[in-house]
This record gives sequence, structure tokens and C-alpha cells, in this order.
Amino acid sequence: MSDRTQGGTRIEARHFREVLGQYPTGVVVVTAPDTAGEPVGMTVGSFTSVSLDPPLVAFLPSKTSSSWAALRATGDRFCINVLRADQEDLCRAVAMRKSDKFAGFEWHRSPAGNPVLEDAVVWIDCVTDRIHDGGDHDIVVGRVVDLDFGSSGDPLLFFRGGYGSFRPSSLVSGDSDLLSHLGLIDLARPQMESLAADLDTEVTAIALVGDEMILAAAAGHTDIAVSPTRVGQRLPFMAPIGSCFAAWGDDELCERWIARVADGMDAAELAALRGVPELVRQRGYAIAVGHREGAHLESVATRINAGDPGTSPDDLRKAFFSALPGYNRPEDPDGDVELRSLSAPVFGPDGRIAYMLTLWGRPGLTSPADIRQRAQALVQAAAAASRVVADVA
Repeated sequence: MSDRTQGGTRIEARHFREVLGQYPTGVVVVTAPDTAGEPVGMTVGSFTSVSLDPPLVAFLPSKTSSSWAALRATGDRFCINVLRADQEDLCRAVAMRKSDKFAGFEWHRSPAGNPVLEDAVVWIDCVTDRIHDGGDHDIVVGRVVDLDFGSSGDPLLFFRGGYGSFRPSSLVSGDSDLLSHLGLIDLARPQMESLAADLDTEVTAIALVGDEMILAAAAGHTDIAVSPTRVGQRLPFMAPIGSCFAAWGDDELCERWIARVADGMDAAELAALRGVPELVRQRGYAIAVGHREGAHLESVATRINAGDPGTSPDDLRKAFFSALPGYNRPEDPDGDVELRSLSAPVFGPDGRIAYMLTLWGRPGLTSPADIRQRAQALVQAAAAASRVVADVA
């Protein structure tokens, strides 16, 4: 410790590493193809986003790293692979092997031709924008040319010299237009977390702001999610989703819910849709079945929200119509089904619906008895949240 002075002129490397090790970082593998098209890469714990406009990211490799030298020799393109929590073996292999780093691990090519590792949480294709001097490291700034979600799951973290993962009990959106809702939603966090833990799934709080539904908070985890987190996602307020708002809202709100899909429906379909709010009120909750259609709808909405130029509002409308038959069927399931979600209302101090709690299903089939048990637990949690809101107000 003697070379670490009060004036800050000398910091012992070991102490520097130990202190900075109290800050957890994500773990990524940076990949690129060599001249033969085979993947080369390196494990990096110093990756960060830099800019939204233009879209820039950065990683900081050691100047003396042979892996960085090999990666740099491939040219100016590379891919960031954010590792999943169960990919520690891949992380260590890439970090420790001198050659054949990816032997035994699956990968495919991105649209730009870069190696994308199977089961990575996300991948980000880049071209090198510039490289800055950063002491004993380089600061590599990459311009993002493409990116997408990969496998669902929690990311791998490096913390205090070891690898691990972190699953928060709940997450809350930071959107400013949700401020009036977040105080009420925060009151229901204990109910959300308890319900998610008891049923081993994800519970989300969804608020209606203007003509958009915003997934404002989440607790727990489910393997049927399309993206790593639903928090912050925005969906248009239109049938078939958001039926709790139509069911417990006023007539004007119900008409808004129907209007955006009415042009594509015949008279019988429109009449059936107009009966949904009353059906949901009678049940006390909304139900959606069918993972494939629901996942497609969620995927299209996620791409729309991310500004994907290849996804149009018409694609979203088609996805809504494809999912429509699985939402709020008049008859209860008489056999095992793929339970996509259950939703129930939480009421504000004024007695009007403030937001809805959505309980997400699990992969595979769910029995009618289990659906009833889950629906009852959800309705009870939503009622408890409404009572908390009323008591505080």
C-alpha cells in the first residue's frame, strides 16, 4: 500500500482493481470473422453504450491482449454478444483459450456476417468508428449498424472477482409520462412480488397513457417473454389487448379500444368484440391463450417501439388480428391450453381503473384447474392492491 499516496499520484494496481470490483459489470464476447470466415473474439467486462444519435457503443480492451490484436486484424466490423447467466463456460473458454476459442459452442452469422453466439441475451453489430488512447487500454468506439434480442434470460455479471447473475425482485419504468401512475403502482409492489414468487412467473403492471399502454413495472420472470425485460414497452390501445381498460372504463374508452380494429371486421366479429368488455367484467379478469400468436404480437410491437424501419404499423395490425381469436373466448377452457396471460384491474382512489396487473403464463400447456387457481390468485392480489391504494389515499 505504500505506493498509494494521499495526493493521488500513485495508485496500487491491486487496490484499484479491488475497489472498482465492487461495481458489477456485464460480460460480453466481442466477435468477428477471420479471413477464413471462422470466429475470433475476446471476453470483455468493460462494454458500455455511448450515444443514441448516432448509435454508438464502446469496449475497452487491453493494449497487450493477443485476442484484441487478432480481433483488430480482422478489419473494422465486430459483434457484441451479451452473455446469458448460464454461459460462464463460454465466457471462460473465450478468455482462456489461445486458439479454437469457440470449439464446442454454437453460433450463427448476423446479417452483416459477424458471429452471433447461440443463447446470448442480445447481439449488436458494429463497425469501428474510432479508437482512442486510454492508458494501458484502447477505447474502441463502434457505430451500431444492427442489433436484436437473442435468448431470454438474465445476463452474466462480473462482480468482486467472480461471475454470477442478478435477478431483481421487480423493475419499474423511468418514463416521465408515467409519473402520475408510478406512485399508485409502487404501492402494489409487495402484491406483485409475492404473486410472482408464489406462482413462479412474471407479473407486470400496465398503465394506459393516452392511446398507449405502457408496461410500467414487473416482478418475477417467465420464459415466454420475447425480450429480456418488458418494462418500458409500449403497445397501442386497441383490441384484443387492454380489455380490462375497456371493461372497467367508460363508453368512450371502450369505443376507442374497438375503433382501431373495426374496419377490418365483419358484423358478426364486431358484435362479438363489443361483448368482450361485459364478459371480462363478469369473469373479473381477462384471459389470453396461444403462445405463438402472442409472442409474434409482442415481437412486432417490440420492433415497432425500437424504431425498426422494416416493421410497419400494418405489420402490427396484422399481428393483432392474428392474436385476436386467443383473447377472451366466451367459453372457459375445457382442456389444457397454452396460457399466455391473465389480467385484472387495480382501482385508484377515485374508484376508476388505475392500471391492470397481468400474470404471464409458462411454457407448455396449463390445465383448466390451474388457470382457475392462477386467476383467483391474480384477482385477489389486484383487490389487495386496490385496498392499499384506497387506504393510502
